[in-house]
Formats: sequence, structure tokens, C-alpha cells
Amino acid sequence: MNTPSENDLPGLPLIEPDTDATYTLDVIASLTGVTSQTVLHYQEQGLISPAAGHEPDAGQFDAEALRTLRRIEHLRSTCEVNESGLKLILELMDEIERLRAELRTRR
Repeated sequence: MNTPSENDLPGLPLIEPDTDATYTLDVIASLTGVTSQTVLHYQEQGLISPAAGHEPDAGQFDAEALRTLRRIEHLRSTCEVNESGLKLILELMDEIERLRAELRTRR
């Protein structure tokens, strides 16, 4: 079970997402504390993607989308980052994760 940290958003449930699970639009909105319209806006802007194998209008999201939405809301609420900044930060965070994974495979 996750323990609360100072980076957690207040009032949101602490969960360990199932990597194979998919979430409906309403569920992912509820888990992240944003509106369904906001989730769809982030999808339209390319900040999150639908679950693999699902059409963009199917309203199905995976654990990665849930994780990304939580990152976005953390950056927006604590750092007051705008959408351009969010895109850049998310791209850099993805690149860091990719490089770390590459390093792990080389060891």
C-alpha cells in the first residue's frame, strides 16, 4: 500500500494502479480529481493517450494515462505550470525514464 507523501494531492485516493487495467473516462476523472472535459482536453492536446488498442473516442485509459494525469494535476496545482510547460516537462520526464531503463539494461 502507498504511504502519503507531501507530493500527494489532498483528497485523492491512494492506489497502486493495475498495469493491465483500463479505466473509463468517468473513473479516471474521479481518480485524478479532474472533470471528464479536462481529461478529454488533455487527450486532444496530446498530453495523454487512450489505452492501447482503443480508439481515441472510446473513453478507455490505462495506468499510464492515470499516472500522467496525476503528474499533470500535481504540476498545475503546485507549480502553476501552463500547457506548454506541461508538454515540455512530460516529454523530459519520459526521456529520463527511457534513459534510466536503457541504463538498467546495460548493467
